[in-house]
Amino acid sequence: MHIVFVHGIFNTGRVFALMARDARNHGLIPHTPSLRKADGRLPVAKLAEQLRHVIETHVPIGEKCLLVGFSMGGIVARYYLQMLDGVNRVERFIAIGSPHEGSVMAYFLPSVFFPGAKDLRPQSKVLCDLQDTSHQLNELPIMALYNPIDTMIVPPRSADWKGVPSFSSGWNFHPFMPFSPKVRSMMWEFLLAAQ
Repeated sequence: MHIVFVHGIFNTGRVFALMARDARNHGLIPHTPSLRKADGRLPVAKLAEQLRHVIETHVPIGEKCLLVGFSMGGIVARYYLQMLDGVNRVERFIAIGSPHEGSVMAYFLPSVFFPGAKDLRPQSKVLCDLQDTSHQLNELPIMALYNPIDTMIVPPRSADWKGVPSFSSGWNFHPFMPFSPKVRSMMWEFLLAAQ
């Protein structure tokens, strides 16, 4: 089975080095694309289109994949699932440290130059649209992991996805969540239940 990892703002696919190694050890085929202009310069919708292209290119038609989103990548993945009909291509989805209700940190980037950051602000149109269409995910097994003292997702409870099984991943510095043994252990326990 294929597994696709979606990185966060200011990251690249390299942030998933350990998770990709884990995936291969579990007999999965990992894809760790580096989305273009994922520094806030492109809206979430445009990044989700890049994700759709990755999945359509690498996951054979008729097969489903596992999907992992870290930080902003969780919102990009949700947009793909909910707004681009990606829910039909995914077996299970986990969001790690993703600002489902926005982060006030997104206000530090001016929206005129960083429309993607604007999408991550509390009550943004994108986040409201995702909330309004979340029923489309009712049949998809989903889990969310959050850091109760996250300094990038502010307030940290924004990553506690309401209506979805959400679990504390412990006190991890936000950028290191993909490397955390606890995060990886919880993630694989959930994802491998599909096997």
